[in-house]
Amino acid sequence: MRIPNLPIIENTKDLPIETLRAKGKEREGGWANAPSLPHSPGSRVLPYALSSVHYALIDVSFDSLTLRSVTAQLNETIIAGKAISVIQSSSHEFILRIAARGELHNLLFSIHPVYARVHLTSVCPKKAKRWHFADFLQKHTEDGKIVAIEQIDFDRMIRIRIIPQGEIIDPAPKILIGEFMGKHSNVILVEEGTNRILESMKHIDETMSRYRQILPGSIYVMPPMSQTLNPFSTDEETFSAVLASGDGPLWERLLRNFQGMSPLLAKEVVARTPDSSLEAVRNTFMNLMTDIQDGKFRPTVITRDTHKQDVLAVSAINLQQFHDKNPISFPTISDALEFFYKRLIAKESLLAEKTGILRAVEKRYEALQQKHKSLDHRLKVAENADDLKLKGELLIANLYRIERGQKEVSLQNFHDPDGAKITVQLDERLSPSQNAQRYFEEYKRAKRSKDVLARLVSENQAALESLQEVMEETEKAQDLDALTAIRDDLVRKGVIRERRTGERHTPKKETKSLFRRFKSSDGFQIYLGRNDKENELLIKREAGKSDMWLHAKQIEGSHVIVRNPERRPDIPRRTLLEAAIIAAHFSKARHSSTVPVDYTWVKHVNKPRGAKPGFVIYTHEKTLFVSPSDFDKLSATPTNPSAT
Repeated sequence: MRIPNLPIIENTKDLPIETLRAKGKEREGGWANAPSLPHSPGSRVLPYALSSVHYALIDVSFDSLTLRSVTAQLNETIIAGKAISVIQSSSHEFILRIAARGELHNLLFSIHPVYARVHLTSVCPKKAKRWHFADFLQKHTEDGKIVAIEQIDFDRMIRIRIIPQGEIIDPAPKILIGEFMGKHSNVILVEEGTNRILESMKHIDETMSRYRQILPGSIYVMPPMSQTLNPFSTDEETFSAVLASGDGPLWERLLRNFQGMSPLLAKEVVARTPDSSLEAVRNTFMNLMTDIQDGKFRPTVITRDTHKQDVLAVSAINLQQFHDKNPISFPTISDALEFFYKRLIAKESLLAEKTGILRAVEKRYEALQQKHKSLDHRLKVAENADDLKLKGELLIANLYRIERGQKEVSLQNFHDPDGAKITVQLDERLSPSQNAQRYFEEYKRAKRSKDVLARLVSENQAALESLQEVMEETEKAQDLDALTAIRDDLVRKGVIRERRTGERHTPKKETKSLFRRFKSSDGFQIYLGRNDKENELLIKREAGKSDMWLHAKQIEGSHVIVRNPERRPDIPRRTLLEAAIIAAHFSKARHSSTVPVDYTWVKHVNKPRGAKPGFVIYTHEKTLFVSPSDFDKLSATPTNPSAT
């Protein structure tokens, strides 16, 4: 069943950007002088929140093609299902729980400015707090039957028609509209027939937009379509004429002229084309559009690494443009999206946490550098204390030659074999003997401060080196657990302030999540220290004397332990090589072609008294030479969540 089309109201408020400019309509800040912003090919213009970088030009992963595949999956799984409940976890995300075909499905809606999307998910958060939109949506759709789901044109918009059942506030059919357009994303509940907005996740009033208000009680108006071509109905002649008349790369011409084209999809058309002729591009385009129209989807996630954690892209089709990367196929588009966004959000969170720590540490580092310059200057003055003493002695020996009121005097240095003269500055207000005493007092102060300043310079230099190590540890941290340990240590040292109540943070994990852990091809557990604190704990508390210890030879890096609970007299060479590759990869020599890695039993590893955390000395070592680049090909696999 097709949902009745909601009207596109034609008025000056909702015309495309070009038409608005042509009619001389100016928004606050001035349309007349605004730069020419290319709007989204195949999508609708949202004039209430335009920015210098339009949302359609961002290479988003949730594009019109992905939504088409999601819509097809939803029509296979939840159509004719019953809306059970609504669970909202944040201001931009909620889950609509639906019972269909004897199963309970979780339909995720997100209007996050970067991660906006809709798909089925296996995870359903607990209802931590009440949200107005969730309560409102549940009251108006509870036990409602989902009778139709469709994508609006080939755009990032979806409509779900729900017919309420039983005793509810308003029995009229409702339409749940999802607009997934970057920072302009929204989810809106509309009453069918009147097109009256009942509620929305985000309210857009006149202060935010003069062209399209989204408020309860107002009439829903779809964003106006840009002047682009339908990719499913464009004939060959029109296609060739459009591409031939444009300039720039082929994928940009596709992006500008056809509905629903994202940079990812446009580049895929070019990647599948055997040559750059317009005929070849046209044939590839037509064949791909036919496959999309026929629902021939192959959900795929592209990763940069063989461990399948560093995600690069997700699509409803196999992406040939990433032929040198690692593709992962999924049975459904929702499975692919859940896999992709879980890792993408974790990656972005990791980068955000790294940036926060590095910014705070660099600020402290710069302050210590300035302090070091000041201390160094004062130390150099103190180191010249003997010159002050000499001047005092020369003044005492020549009192008879000096008169009060002199500003300086040139005296022969009797300590110099050549009898060179020294110019001594005088305070004209003091007598000659008082000037001599002044130099002796300055000498005593300088001598006393010399030792103190030398100690302060040494301590400050150690603090600078420590912060340098922290920055290096932060840069190489692979997970939020490692960054949390670094942040906690910096808070304890007063480098970073403690988080305020309500500020986003990562909960502290139990001891079992300490260290990064791997399992070797031979079944041995391999532990990796991710910072000085963990390196210290690894040696002092975790490792047994019969375990094997590895470290990059004479190079800063992580401590690695191969657990040996059975106390075997030797460790298989394959496991040793895998552990050595891990040690080399997590060292400062990770970009070298070959790295020497020492290994010895833990019983031969000791920490000197008073040494800084993570510093050890060892004996009875042997050395392996390995390539850090082999880490991506490693057979050893991570065994704890924080290692992924």
